[in-house]
Amino acid sequence: MLVARRQLLRRALALSDAANLAASFAGAYFVAGFLFGRNFVSFAGYAWLLALIVPIWLACLRVFGLYNSAAYASRYGLLNRLMRVQFTAGLVLLSLMYLTRSENISRLLLQTFLAVSFIFLAAQKFALRAYLNNARGRTSAQRSKVLLVSVPAAAERYLRLARMQAWVMADVVGMLTPSAPNGRAAGPAVPRILGAADDLPMVLDETIVDEVVVVLPLEKPLLERLSQCCSVRGILMRMLVEVPSPAIGVWHAEHFAEGAFLFSLATIPQNTFHLLVKRVVDVCGAAIGLMLFGIAYIWYGMRLQRETGDSALFRQWRVGQNGRRFTLYKFRTMCADAEQLKAELSRHNEMNGPIFKLRDDPRITPTGRKLRRRHLDELPQFWNVLRGEMSLVGTRPPTEDETAVYAEHHRRRLSMKPGLTGLWQLSGNGAVKDFEQVVKLDCEYIDNWSLGLDFKILAKTVAKVMRADGW
Repeated sequence: MLVARRQLLRRALALSDAANLAASFAGAYFVAGFLFGRNFVSFAGYAWLLALIVPIWLACLRVFGLYNSAAYASRYGLLNRLMRVQFTAGLVLLSLMYLTRSENISRLLLQTFLAVSFIFLAAQKFALRAYLNNARGRTSAQRSKVLLVSVPAAAERYLRLARMQAWVMADVVGMLTPSAPNGRAAGPAVPRILGAADDLPMVLDETIVDEVVVVLPLEKPLLERLSQCCSVRGILMRMLVEVPSPAIGVWHAEHFAEGAFLFSLATIPQNTFHLLVKRVVDVCGAAIGLMLFGIAYIWYGMRLQRETGDSALFRQWRVGQNGRRFTLYKFRTMCADAEQLKAELSRHNEMNGPIFKLRDDPRITPTGRKLRRRHLDELPQFWNVLRGEMSLVGTRPPTEDETAVYAEHHRRRLSMKPGLTGLWQLSGNGAVKDFEQVVKLDCEYIDNWSLGLDFKILAKTVAKVMRADGW
């Protein structure tokens, strides 16, 4: 329920921001026209700009934390975030105007909008901050009444965390300790101790309580008695469970069985339906790709055999998702003793880090170079995609000798299936020469994965293949 309430408030705030930006734009139009005496085209002629302004500003407001209640704790911090939002969003908007050569858009209007929108947004955010501070400071008969089961130190931490969350609007009426109170008075920041946890039925008879929140680990028999008492009376019971704050990823809780819950730290996509769609797209794409592979094999197979003196297909062990080994298939575009010659060429490696790349690689045959130019040498990998060892879009599958020297953070790029194409491939194999940058691009793909991103990468890959700029 807290998550749903938080999401509802964030959506309401986003709608409020969108309306604020629209009002700011209208205000800027009339302010610029009145103060500076400019005769702009009709307002309807500029209204389409809101289709750019609103998404850009909402995205920046989210990125800089204005949809997290912690941002409203400090006046200076709130003002600093708003200034960064205006600077970043304004830079993006003006850059788009420049890149699209929109000379018919008045720069004066845009500059006036930046000033007016900052004033409007600041007024809105500081009014919201004042409201939140006022709402937290007053009590109400209609607000939720919370009873804590805790010790003073844990209760103090719970109250501090609750003050950071705008959607937690509740009055703490008191606290029950796990065992009998020792008679010591609680501190000024700690709720009044009303008794021991076993006194819950009596306290519920005498006090208005809507929620019971357990904020520390309890023995199972005591926890069962508390939950039984709350469920019989129809009172909501919550448990505060603390886990380490992850540098990467998000914690998820799900019911496992018989009252047991699994807490999962997810750093890769977990949406089952979206992953299923990705797999369906992979299978369909692999079916089409294998047909193209068959045509290419008939056309180039004999030539590759003559030039390389070996099979037209090259097989190599690669490392896939979470360290799974699989046989990767490619057209053989190098001479038969290419692996032995690699050691001699390693000093000419154009990449920094555990990855080998050489533009004018002498091991490549004439037909192989032609295939690589249009990336046709990778057509046999559609068989790996069909088998589920690879995906159409993902990270580059490394060799075993590359992963043998990986640092710990490099292995995160193995957390998703490797792909035929990805962000690094789109950037141009020659453009990115530092392996750390390759890892950064791979992690960016993992962190921002969506079906839309996959389709975008596939569309750009088709265009790249048509340009024949591979090597």
